[in-house]
Amino acid sequence: MTVHAALFTILLVTHIQDAKINQVKSAEIDTALINLQTRNAFTEARRNTDVAIFIARKALTDSRKISYKKGMADASIALGFAYLAKYNIGDSALFYNMQAYNLYNELGDIRGKARACYGLSYVFSFKGNLTESENYASHSLNYFEEAGDKRGTINSYNVLSYLAKQQKDFNKAQIYIHKAIETAGSIGDTLTLADAKNSLGNILKDMALFKQAIDTYFEALNLWEHKGDSNGISIAYGSIGLMYFYQKEWDKALEFNLKKLPVSQKAGDLWETSKTYNTIAQIYNAQHNYDSALIYLRKGLALSEKMNYPTGIAASYHNIAATLLRLSQSDSALVFAKNAVNIARETDDYAIVDYYITLANVLQARKQYREALQNALTAYGLARKQKLPLTISDASALISDIYSKINRDDLAYRYLKEHTQLRDSISNDEFLKQVTRLEIQYDFDKKQKEAEFARLEESIRHENEIREKNLYLYGLVALLVLLALISFLFIRHNRLQAQYDLIGLEQRLLRAQMNPHFIFNSLCAVQDFILADKPQDANIFLTKIARLMRNILENSREEYIPLGKEIETVRLYLDLQKLRFENEFQYNIALDEAIDPENISVPPMFTQPCVENSIEHGLLPLKEKGHIEISYCINNGLLKLEILDNGIGRDEAAERASGKEAKRSVSKVLTEERLGYYRKTLKKKEIGMEIVDLFDNNKPAGTKVVIMLPYINIYS
Repeated sequence: MTVHAALFTILLVTHIQDAKINQVKSAEIDTALINLQTRNAFTEARRNTDVAIFIARKALTDSRKISYKKGMADASIALGFAYLAKYNIGDSALFYNMQAYNLYNELGDIRGKARACYGLSYVFSFKGNLTESENYASHSLNYFEEAGDKRGTINSYNVLSYLAKQQKDFNKAQIYIHKAIETAGSIGDTLTLADAKNSLGNILKDMALFKQAIDTYFEALNLWEHKGDSNGISIAYGSIGLMYFYQKEWDKALEFNLKKLPVSQKAGDLWETSKTYNTIAQIYNAQHNYDSALIYLRKGLALSEKMNYPTGIAASYHNIAATLLRLSQSDSALVFAKNAVNIARETDDYAIVDYYITLANVLQARKQYREALQNALTAYGLARKQKLPLTISDASALISDIYSKINRDDLAYRYLKEHTQLRDSISNDEFLKQVTRLEIQYDFDKKQKEAEFARLEESIRHENEIREKNLYLYGLVALLVLLALISFLFIRHNRLQAQYDLIGLEQRLLRAQMNPHFIFNSLCAVQDFILADKPQDANIFLTKIARLMRNILENSREEYIPLGKEIETVRLYLDLQKLRFENEFQYNIALDEAIDPENISVPPMFTQPCVENSIEHGLLPLKEKGHIEISYCINNGLLKLEILDNGIGRDEAAERASGKEAKRSVSKVLTEERLGYYRKTLKKKEIGMEIVDLFDNNKPAGTKVVIMLPYINIYS
């Protein structure tokens, strides 16, 4: 739908709604309509900012007409966020967010003030004023915590972490993002958790901890894929592509970024699109395809200018300058490099240290060595002040190169040595080779020969030692290989045997659960409904039977299933039994508040056999109404399952039992064998089953079954 079509639709809907309001003339309906308009504005803010602004302005105007201050505040913040989504960092975004804050302050609305401060933190971040941005982000965190809004708290932690990362304070950035991850995990918010994980990956990437960063990015990708979040998946594509870039796998890096680009463009996300353009340009630069790199860099610059984002503009100028320098276009490169430094000075951009290095490289290429040295030393000083080892290393190498060109070999050696020591910490062989070459040129011929002789002597000594130890080494290696092979085969045999045992148990349990007697009676019940001209009841009953049988067959193929699916199967079984026996019993399933049934997986088919015994042998012989209580809770690292009924008790059931006793025994034996398997493989002696007879004044009052089960967390 085009913007004009969308606006026409909104105008039509608004006209109809206004007509209804005029007919009813109720202030209550006015406020309800305004609240609906504001919610729609928030929904459209990321998808279509022009539509969002139109709706929010209408809500603001209507609120003013009836002096609805809460509506004015909500509409103002909707406008503020819409202008932010449009990357309008001028007066509009600042004005409306500040207006919202003042209105919420008058109303005493803590959560409203938190949202307004959150928006203001982004406004000042886009302006490049990180100090003011951090101030508002801290206020938003305090307000969200006071309001008990955990999702808002997570968003504030994310902003504070991002700002700390921009200032290269990685310790503080990690503290904030780990708090965001912990809070997201506590409320089971998968998408928020994925966002926080991706932010942690960005921090680790900037700290050059690439292995940890890759692992964290894939955790975020798995969470986004689980929820089918296309925007999140595109962000993960970009992050993973960047990791391939750092590993110099250019084709894979380009592949992932080209996957991300159309998603960002379709969503109208200028920020992510701009970042992707710049990353693609870096890949082309690494492949020496400088013309293509310039095309994408200029696209990124255009978007930064459209967003009026000074930090992004400066970064684009810097990257264009570096690319032009590679093309030996030093005149044009100098213009862009100086522009980057000037903007960074005005906005207190922490990336200015990199811009000074590029400017120094351009000046060096133009043989303006004194100016180049001045800028390189400025970069070196800033890098030391900001504690940036990689940047210090780059600046040291550049200073060494310039000193070498002006015949100051003593200073050239000093800075190159420092450069090498820093690069050694990340095992960079190329830098080590450079410093070795310079040391050979700098040292006297005599020292060089002595060093070579010493290395030769050491090499001969090592060769002699190796010859003497070869026989022992080969024998030891052969022994270790043999032991490793035997151990591998032994462990593999035990694991396969355990798996076969478990499969056998599950197949026997499946046969026990697919009770022919129950299925026959259920189908007869369907027939009775049909003959009694109750097609709706027959349809419901038949649908539940089909779902139950499908669940049993699906669950039997898995070692662990989500707890929610296990509970669904039990509910279906109990509902069928109630339909068969005309609601002669009631049941209740209780779940501890600490349990997220979609996050916890348990071994399947433990609950139903116990419930079946309770119904068949405990409740059906009762004269009064039967009742079953089923509960799940976490106890000492295990899932505690309790099944309690008010049946006739085991002793009387045993007296009444005939042929059914054999099946009940089979179910009990299979359950105990399965629990024994988990107790043995997981080495948890607490796993097991206990059956307790209940009494009331020495009279049988039912049975309680307690089963301690293993479980696993799906997303942790």
